[in-house]
Formats: sequence, C-alpha cells, structure tokens
Amino acid sequence: MNLSKLNRERIAKVIKNGAILLHGNKIIYRNNDANYQFRQFSDFHYLTEWPEPDAHAVILIKDSIPELHMFVLDKNEEMETWDGKRIGQQGAIEIYGAKKAYSNIEYKNELINLLKDQTDIYCDYSSNVFQEIDQQALNLAVPYDQRGGNFSKAKLHSIQPILSELRLIKQAAEVELLQKACDISIEGHLAAMKFANPGKYEYQVAAEMEKTFFHLGAERLGYNSIVAGGDNACILHYATNREELEEGKLLLIDAAAEFEMYSSDITRTFPINGKYTPEQKAVYSEVLKAQNLGIEMVNTENTMQDIHKATIKSISESLVNLKLVPHGIEDTISMMHYFQFFMHGTGHWLGLDVHDAGSNESNNEPRKLSSGMVTTIEPGIYIRPSKPVINFPLLERDPEKIKIRRKELGMEEATKLEQKEMREAKTVEHKIPESLLGIGVRIEDNILCTEGDPINLTEALPRDIEEIENICS
Repeated sequence: MNLSKLNRERIAKVIKNGAILLHGNKIIYRNNDANYQFRQFSDFHYLTEWPEPDAHAVILIKDSIPELHMFVLDKNEEMETWDGKRIGQQGAIEIYGAKKAYSNIEYKNELINLLKDQTDIYCDYSSNVFQEIDQQALNLAVPYDQRGGNFSKAKLHSIQPILSELRLIKQAAEVELLQKACDISIEGHLAAMKFANPGKYEYQVAAEMEKTFFHLGAERLGYNSIVAGGDNACILHYATNREELEEGKLLLIDAAAEFEMYSSDITRTFPINGKYTPEQKAVYSEVLKAQNLGIEMVNTENTMQDIHKATIKSISESLVNLKLVPHGIEDTISMMHYFQFFMHGTGHWLGLDVHDAGSNESNNEPRKLSSGMVTTIEPGIYIRPSKPVINFPLLERDPEKIKIRRKELGMEEATKLEQKEMREAKTVEHKIPESLLGIGVRIEDNILCTEGDPINLTEALPRDIEEIENICS
C-alpha cells in the first residue's frame, strides 16, 4: 500500500488544494453466472491499490496533503460464502490507509458532505459513475444561487491529464514490479522455445508458456497471447492460436505476464525446427539491426518520433537489401513503401497497462524521453503471402502531414481522401521474392530510460540467432 500512498502524495503536490473523484471497476458477466476475471481500473489502482469491485474513492487535498476516503463493499457473510472474503471498511482504513471508509451505497450522500467548500474538483469524465451519480451530487454539493444567478466558484477538471503525466515516469518501486513481470515473461518465452516443434499446435505452446507465467506468480496475462506459426506471423494481432506448427517455418510469440498489475510485453521469432533458413536468417538479422539501433536511442536526447524515424530508415534500407521494394532508400521512405512491410509504431509506453498512460507529445511538440520512462522497442518486417506482387503508388507521403490532416478533417474523411489519392496515383508493379513470402519477424524488448545508458529489462531473453538456435534445438 506504500506505492499508492506515495502516488497520492505526488498528485497532491500537483493539485495542492482540491478533491479527486475516482471509481473502481465492476464485475463483468460473460454469461449467466460466469464472469470475466476481475481486474481493477489502472488509475484507481494507482491511487488506492484497492483490489475489489464496486468501490469509489474521494481524495481530499489541502495544502498538498492528501486524505483518502474509501467507499467499499460491506462485509456480508452470505455473499462472502459465494464470492470470497471482502476486505470491508475496517480493512480500507487499517490496510489501505483510508482516513475514513464507508459503505459504497453511501457514496452519493456522503459525497455531498465531502465536497462542501471545495473549489477545484478533479473527475474521471470517462467513468459511467460520473454520468450516473457524480454530476447530480456535484449540483447539490457545489450549488449556485439561482436567485442571484451567481454560479458556484467550484471548477471541474479532468483528472486524466495529471494522472497520465505521473504514470509516465516510473518510480523505483514500479520499476521493480516491471522487472519482476519481465523476469516471469522471459521464463515463459524460454519454456515455449524449448517446447515448440513441428506437429505441435499453437495453443499447446501457449499453454506451456502461460503455465510457466502462472507458476512463477503472475496473476494474469498482460494481454491475449499471440502464438503465430508460419504465415500467421504476418497477422499483427493474431490470437486464434489453433493451427499446427510446420517444419521449416517460424513461430512468432508476442506474450507477457502481469505481476501485481504491471505488465511486460515481449516478442520473439524463432525457428520451429531449431534452425533458421538462410532467408529467415536474412530477414531476422535486418529486424535485429533496427531494434538494436532503437534500443540505443532510448535516452534523454531523443523523442519517440526520433526513434521511429531512425527505425523506419533502417527498415527501409533492409527492404532495399532484401529486394522487397522497387526503389532506393529515399523513395522507400518518402513514398512510405516501407508501410507494406512495417505498418506499426516502433514502441509504446509500458506500465500498469501494456499500452500505458502518457502522451508522446508535450505542448504539441514531440516529447523528449526522461529518466523513468519505460518503452517497448519492437520493429518488424512482415512479408504477407497474400501479396506476391505489389503495386506501389508513386506518391510522396509525409506521415506528419497525414497526422495533421486526420486531426483537422477527422479520421473518416481524411482516410477517404488518402485512399482517393492512392487510387489516382501512378504505380509501379514489383514482384516479391518467392522465398521470402510468409516470413514475419518482430523482436520486442522493454527498455527503461535513465540519465545514462538505456536498461533493457528483458535482456536475459536471447535475441542473437545462434543463442536462439541453441535453445530451440
């Protein structure tokens, strides 16, 4: 509970005076009496660490000192017989550091009393509870004089921008939890590498890997495991995991464990029979080269945009070397021909969520990385078997201009215009080398930015071709 206490103290220094309203997650039912596994909302966990559903929190801040008020499920012997023990109000105070705790059914009435005289209230506008309860309670707690027309001085603010900024910089205790999640994930990937061979099924490999995650203390998966054999590796979010592994093909696994709410995010691509073919080795080596470059650039001198641009340049050079594109490096970049083979970002923030809170921009400018930020670095090359011949448009395309236009026109209108421009552009037909079709490679690691050199939290999982072949053989 010390981590959430520290986080409340950090946010109190930003807000100084005011009140924060936060709401926990609910049980979501799958069908009849069966429910999905409960996971607390990340923001709620960040400031309370409360593990049960149907809870609310009010954090009163005065002179930068926070005071936590919790609204939780009542102790109930009959319900606990069915669903398990509840922590209760006393536990909220004694274990989770609440100044005072109430039954969650008292939230609306008590909120009115807690918010009296507050002039700055920070809300989670995305929560359904805000629409259902908070707005009405706020009207009663901070009313305005209808006769004189003088509105309350209370102002409502979104809490998300503040929480997003705080969550972006990991504290030492958070890095420890992330490292533990990485260590567990590494062992699962190693188990998968040793277990996989021709004739086994993707789901069998997933089961062996996930068994290791849970055996080592993971509470849940960080996300649905991608175990993609052969051509399936060219499907970015493949999650069917039902096909048989074939001799001579690659297996791409993108999977990770979650430990105490923090998630790793690792991808490895390895030969099912233990040996890369020359063609597989050629593609893998190019992706590894780009990844090594990206990892080296995780420092306080660069932005995520800098890293992505450098990765695109490296991948574009690789595509030229592999004869996958019709023109040279400059044209491959300026016409975005690389996008046929590398169609996602180079990395994303990592933490409580696998795609964690935090913007890549600050004041509408690319944000320089800071010590404590954790990002993935995950370049890839995907040579789709469905595209043996590609008609590349001869059209200059600028990703930044595309991004700006999408903001100005909206995604739907902007993409319609982009598609029209692509259809009307002249094209050049290019045949993809047949021996490369169906090869999909992604390599992903979790990198901590520091004041010095970057720290690869997943370095213990081999990326070198020879090391991987030794494990898989």
